Amino acid sequence: MEGLDKVVHFGIHFILINLWMLYFYAKNDFQFRAKWLLPLFLSLMLFGIIVEILQGQFTDSRGADIFDVAANLLGASLGILFFRIVKNNLKFKNFN
Repeated sequence: MEGLDKVVHFGIHFILINLWMLYFYAKNDFQFRAKWLLPLFLSLMLFGIIVEILQGQFTDSRGADIFDVAANLLGASLGILFFRIVKNNLKFKNFN
């Protein structure tokens, strides 16, 4: 299945950005800080681009694909939107 690879790229970046945003959200007393978004987003995109370049250079079975980067971009973007929508519904129990 040709498109399954793009779904995996989308899903990985969607999950990664949500995990990082959840970490920063919990670390900052459950206050959302918009200043996290750009550095976090750019870091994940850079990571995805580096992985694409490396797999194109150092593997025989995989190649670099701009559509993988596009799937990463879409996954991270929709992940940010998702987190911003659901963050107020997150309930955490204080274990202290």
